[in-house]
Amino acid sequence: MHTMQKYYGMFLILGTLTMTSCASLTLQWVDYSWPVESVLKVNSQNTIEEGRYAVSIRVTNLALSEFEDSTALIGKPLRVIRNEEGYYFITGPKFKNVYVFTPGASELNLKSRIQVSEAGLKSPALNQRPPLIEVVDGKGWKRLLSSDNIVEENKQ
Repeated sequence: MHTMQKYYGMFLILGTLTMTSCASLTLQWVDYSWPVESVLKVNSQNTIEEGRYAVSIRVTNLALSEFEDSTALIGKPLRVIRNEEGYYFITGPKFKNVYVFTPGASELNLKSRIQVSEAGLKSPALNQRPPLIEVVDGKGWKRLLSSDNIVEENKQ
């Protein structure tokens, strides 16, 4: 009987370890933000590529959404930054909007389209202002954005 109890005890220990290793694992307090924006030129395949972060994004549908022309962005620079929550903010010259995307499996899904200019941006830049993203376009013009809307604006 002593041998049986020994095996039973080992079985319980192994079972507990196996069940523990199968439990879900969550790593918290992840900061996804990029320290600075990336200025990426759209190539002839209508794609932007960021080598530092191993990201490649086809922007055909973005061009259709903003300019109603699938080729409007070819050869043009786009501004891309990722905030600490993991959302991608994308805009560029002549854009009236900043697009906010959430990452999915091999895709970016539109979370929000935030209108920042009625006339279109001239020379925009994106900056981290945790927990917000700042859009600047010329001297004194800026907007602070959450992932859903404009939080603060300065229209000098």
